[in-house]
Amino acid sequence: MHKILDRWIRQLLLSLLLALILLVGWHRLMVTWSQPLTVSLTRGPYLQSVTPDSVIVVWETDAPGNSQVDYGPTASYGLVVSDAVSVTHHALALTGSSPYTTFHYRVSTDGQLLGEDSAFRTAAPLTQTTFSFVVYGDTRTNVTPHQQVVDRIRALAPDFVLHTGDFVEDGNNAGQWTTFFTVEHDLIRQASLFGVLGNHEHDSAYYFNAFHLPGNEQWYSFDYGNVHFVALEIDESSSYAPGSEQFQWLENDLAHTGQLWKIVFFHVPPYSSGSHGGDTSVRNALEPVFTRYGVDLVFNGHDHDYERSVANGIVYIVAGGGGAPLYGKENSNPASVCFSETYHSVWVSVTDSLINVAGIRPDGFRFDEFEMHKYRHFLPIVVKQ
Repeated sequence: MHKILDRWIRQLLLSLLLALILLVGWHRLMVTWSQPLTVSLTRGPYLQSVTPDSVIVVWETDAPGNSQVDYGPTASYGLVVSDAVSVTHHALALTGSSPYTTFHYRVSTDGQLLGEDSAFRTAAPLTQTTFSFVVYGDTRTNVTPHQQVVDRIRALAPDFVLHTGDFVEDGNNAGQWTTFFTVEHDLIRQASLFGVLGNHEHDSAYYFNAFHLPGNEQWYSFDYGNVHFVALEIDESSSYAPGSEQFQWLENDLAHTGQLWKIVFFHVPPYSSGSHGGDTSVRNALEPVFTRYGVDLVFNGHDHDYERSVANGIVYIVAGGGGAPLYGKENSNPASVCFSETYHSVWVSVTDSLINVAGIRPDGFRFDEFEMHKYRHFLPIVVKQ
């Protein structure tokens, strides 16, 4: 009898214990279900492919979720664009904006506000002839000078920025892209970045996943105000020789633009006194096209220095002082006008038929200031050197 009673008590206690375990587990499960999962911002937001009436806002999160951007002419917003698809890489186009107008925006995922209020200016229409932009490149390796260059560019408050390639040391290293976007955060959430591939990007998927550029993203063009901009992939891997797809696209593009100014940017320079020197293959293939179609100004990187050269009526500027180890003058360049082994960006101000250009160091010192007058058939006037 006692054995039966003991067995019954043990079974009762076991049943009560099991019930308690189930009750606690259910409670925890219900609490988990009742609390929304949180997402964190891991990159951005940043701006891409601005036009007179649109811009692409990009950001990344640590967990999948939907995408929403509130935007409008004030921090009260009033306009919303969203996408219900659950992703970690978010990209939404804001449309319906007025040309050259300031808009505020704020991003969110799954109802969570991510980051602070940001503001940008839509692109200048074709009829507007006054605006500014900044060019820089070879940000690559050293975080401190890279940050200093970016801070100076922010102080200049350009309408947009051009990057001449070699964003990072190794385009296949995810961590280096994280560093790049961390340094650039406060700049590119306000100014749209247009970039080109450098040899250190290695045609990486990280590059193409991060950026939302016009065309095929390898080479493309866009108009801003009265300037036609052309981006090329001259990175020691893509073909640009006469007859290649890129070369044919370039000729067709330049032949069909009616803009007053034509500016081209790509990585490997045709003229340079730096460590790499000017690439004669690039010069022989592209300079005849630039001359034939009236290109005014060409920006490059690759050599980590500043240099202005003038050849056949075209101004060539190496703007490779964005953060990588600096290079000194190591090669002959008869076309060279000014060379400086310094970290820098290049500020460009357009006012109708006048362009003002200045190299600017991180401390704000301006060097090699000069003007370009469109309707004067001689070399640019040098204001300060």
